[in-house]
Amino acid sequence: MCIILTTDCAQSAKEIMHTPPHAALDHVPVVDIAPFLHGTPAQRQAVAGEVDRINREIGFLVVTGHGLDLALLDRWFEVSREFFAAPAEVKQAVLAAPGTHHGYHAMAASGLAAKEGETAPPDLREYFMVGHLDGERLATTPSAARFHRANRWPSQPAGFAAVAPAYYRAMEALGATLMRLFAMALGLPEHWFDDKIDRHFSVLSTIHYPAQKVEPLPGQLRAGAHTDYGSLTILAPSDAPGGLQVRSLTGEWMDVPYLRDGFVINIGDMMQRWTNDRWRSNFHRVVNPPPGSPLRPRQSIAYFLHPNDDAQIACIPTCVGRDGPLFEPIQAGDYMWEKEHAIAAAQPVAA
Repeated sequence: MCIILTTDCAQSAKEIMHTPPHAALDHVPVVDIAPFLHGTPAQRQAVAGEVDRINREIGFLVVTGHGLDLALLDRWFEVSREFFAAPAEVKQAVLAAPGTHHGYHAMAASGLAAKEGETAPPDLREYFMVGHLDGERLATTPSAARFHRANRWPSQPAGFAAVAPAYYRAMEALGATLMRLFAMALGLPEHWFDDKIDRHFSVLSTIHYPAQKVEPLPGQLRAGAHTDYGSLTILAPSDAPGGLQVRSLTGEWMDVPYLRDGFVINIGDMMQRWTNDRWRSNFHRVVNPPPGSPLRPRQSIAYFLHPNDDAQIACIPTCVGRDGPLFEPIQAGDYMWEKEHAIAAAQPVAA
């Protein structure tokens, strides 16, 4: 296998980067990353090459072989369910302040399609977001303070404030591993991203999609079509009707497979910008259950890996291409701030 930037490759990195995919993927691939974690240099490079190909063609994959304790994931699902089933006053007590992530976000209070300039009813979901566990310590500059703040913990269930940080730390570790895999996939030194994510402003979101006892409004989904803004997302979905879909290069929506031991990984807009459009930050959505499905809720747990607020999002050296950088450099915090505030006025009114 010929991998970018190895000495035995005949093509240059630029030539490879501008070679179109052999064929558009019509499914979301499953990649076992155990060989990257524990294998030989050749096995690690092979996994990196496969990830590069997938991120060029669709930007979505399901990873197995990650080594994460699934009992921790099950416990986080459990305490999240207990929180969303709690009385309204428990959830309202930790309601996220306007313009912030940390805390509870009420049912149908926002819509993801609005991020893309689309008009649609609010999304049929509620969620709770956790920020960096050392956020207050990291809020040392006005730029960092925009994203780092104290977390809010609900009064019930009792285990929430213990399980949430444990799961956040596990995602932090897996995210750092995936960024090292991404670095190798891009022909960079394995630890190239390390100093760009060591003060990250990542957020963890536990999401509840209730059973749909009432017909949704026209155009209303559990989550409207959107891309993510950060560098990558790690998603753990539950196995329930009405799930995640991603858009193929041909414009068709396809289901993302559920695997008990698999995490759905997708790249975000910052990574697409970092890679000079080599990798794709792809549209995805969460659809309503098909007609006749059992009345069951759905859960998802998403970790959005956002770089350090002062990390420079500029064309990676191995991704320059024949036409040079396509984007002006920008700091990660400024990019996120501009994106989030540009869509605030476009949000639908809560139902």
